[in-house]
Amino acid sequence: MKKHIINIALAMSLAAMLAACYSDDSTLGDLSAVGDIEIAEMPAQSVISYAGNHLMVTPVIESTFGDADLEYAWYIYQEWTEEEDGFRTNCISRERNLDYEVNLASGTYTVALEVKSRSNGLAKLQSMTLNVKTQFADAFYILKETADGNTDLDIVASDGGLGENIITNMYGNPVSGKPVNIAVLYGQNCIDPDTEEMTAINTVNVFTETSYESYRAEDMKKVFDKTTISYAGEENTANYRNIVNGYFAAFLVADNGVGAKAYGTDFGLSTGKYGLPAVEGNYSKHMQMLGQGGTGMAVWDNDNHGIYSIDYNCRYAMEIIADPTSNETCIASGINRTGGTETVWYLTEDAAKAKRFLYLIDSNFGELIEKRPLDPSLHISNATCVAACGGSAAYIYAVDGGRLYGYGWENGTEVEISLPGISGNITFVTNQWLCDLYGGTYDFDNLIVAEQKGDTYSIFFYDSLVGGVPTDAPYMKAQGNGRIRAVRRTTPSVIGYFNVSVSGYSPMPIFPTSD
Repeated sequence: MKKHIINIALAMSLAAMLAACYSDDSTLGDLSAVGDIEIAEMPAQSVISYAGNHLMVTPVIESTFGDADLEYAWYIYQEWTEEEDGFRTNCISRERNLDYEVNLASGTYTVALEVKSRSNGLAKLQSMTLNVKTQFADAFYILKETADGNTDLDIVASDGGLGENIITNMYGNPVSGKPVNIAVLYGQNCIDPDTEEMTAINTVNVFTETSYESYRAEDMKKVFDKTTISYAGEENTANYRNIVNGYFAAFLVADNGVGAKAYGTDFGLSTGKYGLPAVEGNYSKHMQMLGQGGTGMAVWDNDNHGIYSIDYNCRYAMEIIADPTSNETCIASGINRTGGTETVWYLTEDAAKAKRFLYLIDSNFGELIEKRPLDPSLHISNATCVAACGGSAAYIYAVDGGRLYGYGWENGTEVEISLPGISGNITFVTNQWLCDLYGGTYDFDNLIVAEQKGDTYSIFFYDSLVGGVPTDAPYMKAQGNGRIRAVRRTTPSVIGYFNVSVSGYSPMPIFPTSD
């Protein structure tokens, strides 16, 4: 008999414990009221974020209350909190069926549905797991000008999915000012926004006429802006224009000079903040590596109207060619590696826009090969968009009259480049490519062109380039709103000093940094 009494007591105790464990999934306002609400289990879901994807849930609800008596609330949270209202601080819908566009950083979230009776306050709760991933780390970023003259980003993921207005979706507003440049920096040193520890990450850097912002490539969390990238803080008045991986330092280019900071982990970690410019001057966004960075970095000087080489330690600038009395401005630059030769070029235009000049530089020695006046009848002399062909041919791409041409500087001739699968008028071109010496997991060579009709763009991606020319129809395409100003690609590659210095064909991303 004693044994049975103990078992009954144990059962009662266990029941009490279970009741306590599940006491948070319902609330009963009037204990004497008759009624019930049951919400069926909702299976976990996975969603790619910032790509226009929606979490859609049609819950199965059984209730003795009438439909008009029930009210619904959907909440989303990452961590349980004991603060007032708990998880109920972020309500995403008050409809019975959930239709929620997912614009969240990578992570695991809990989505909770609360169903409540208005008449007696009875409430029941059911939750589900939402796994969120991003495709930011391996994607094409489209820098665009918005209709109101500011700057935003679209992304085209590896599966062709388009995510529009990424910055506005995440932060409520676009970046202020018209777009100037976008740069992908591998191994940027910073304070991790999650752990608050020093780290090295791949970043997407956006430059406008008035602003600068840097985002972690994995999830677009902001790591720097104009006030935090510099020790000058709120007093920083520099206008930044580019950031580029060099020999072992990342070069930050501004209208008051160039500074350098180690990137990656080869030389330890830092906060990533820059001090005063090491080399003073009013420099443009047009910076290119010389001799894989070992010879320095070539950059266009706006005041002296010429090209300077900044040494790889960023201590001094040496003139390659300059004429302070001229009125030339740089409109494009690039780097090309074909046939074992690396050539850096700069395209300039006089103030009257009547004459263009092509500067050719021997990258390994940082020396001028030629300053070439271009025949005004050439397409490159009239092109509305000019870009480097990185490695498949010794071409400079030029868009003129809605058609694409390749200018060969070795013989000074031009050819029209056929674009299979496109019949419209081309307005934009760029060649993005990466050659990784250590395996090629993320190697790519993409010719990217776009058509612009009003505020709508159509963008096309080609691979399988032979002699700078695509052989097949676009393998991927997308359409969005805004005016394209530049395109860059991110990959999960890890690049540091050793990667850059080991080979004449180093695995550095040599796609144009400032076309």
